[in-house]
Amino acid sequence: MNIAVKNLKKSFDGQLLFENLSFELKDGDVLGILGKSGKGKTTLINILLGLEKSDEGEVTYSEEPCFSVVFQENLLFEEKTVYENVKFVCDSKEMILKLLNEIGLGDYLNSKVSILSGGMKRKLSLVRAAAKEGNIFITDEAIREVDSVNKNKMVEFLMEHRGNNPLIYITHDEEDLKLIGANKIIRLKD
Repeated sequence: MNIAVKNLKKSFDGQLLFENLSFELKDGDVLGILGKSGKGKTTLINILLGLEKSDEGEVTYSEEPCFSVVFQENLLFEEKTVYENVKFVCDSKEMILKLLNEIGLGDYLNSKVSILSGGMKRKLSLVRAAAKEGNIFITDEAIREVDSVNKNKMVEFLMEHRGNNPLIYITHDEEDLKLIGANKIIRLKD
């Protein structure tokens, strides 16, 4: 999968978020997008996903994109179980159990999401993205709300399950970009 972003421009409420933003990604690339809150990171993701339009520029894909996404907000079904949340994107019980066990949520299979901690919900969001088996991984603050031990486990899980697909990793923390080994970095400035 190749992604080409050319000359994107986006303003919001009269504030320029970014302009002349261009980059290319191919299989194996890890793009880190770094910026403070309110600087357009999530807006850029929404443009890549086709949920928002840019003011100018274009995004093209070499094939039909199938996104595996970890949104900034978990977007989980709180009153459903951990298992049911993953089942929405994957029909293989074997795969679901494997992924949940790998990330340390196997014991919570039948627990309601509403009882999970913030870090556990982040893990579940990551499992759901991996279970979808898309050809582009996009994560928005994927490893926030977790301690350093779990951060390392989650990054290892993410890198294993994205395969060789491009990864776009949004964060406000430069240390996260080092942890994931971003080979390309875009800094959205003030």
